[in-house]
Amino acid sequence: MNLTCIKPRILNRGFTLVELIVVILLIGILSISIAPRFFSVTSYQDRKASDELLSALRYTQQMAMARGGNIQLNLQNNNFTIEISGSGTDLRSPDGAPYPRFFDGVTTTTPGIYVFDGLGRRVPNTEIDITIGNKTIRIEQDTGYAHQL
Repeated sequence: MNLTCIKPRILNRGFTLVELIVVILLIGILSISIAPRFFSVTSYQDRKASDELLSALRYTQQMAMARGGNIQLNLQNNNFTIEISGSGTDLRSPDGAPYPRFFDGVTTTTPGIYVFDGLGRRVPNTEIDITIGNKTIRIEQDTGYAHQL
């Protein structure tokens, strides 16, 4: 028997480069059209505004404890300032930027003046919820601790 006449069989396994590129393009096109349905800009704006307000509330509380009280956060519909109560003297943020800070495209439904005493409690010493966009921040009674719900 002559084995030189038998041709080796070539196995075609896998995908061609063209097939792989077409599949990657289709996945890319589908992800571009579907992704905006899952991630909206307003949810990011709400999150940014609530994080910034939460940070400002905690900073106000720390400044009140460091200075012996009477530091307030004035929350408007779309901005806030931090100042010494009754004096109208604005305080600067920890990064040195001046107030007021504005929320981009987000408004709060609970504007008001939030004053902290030397022990870090809110004056009056009650629990309160602040709604900004679709996020809610709570200031706890007795401790003045601010956190997101």
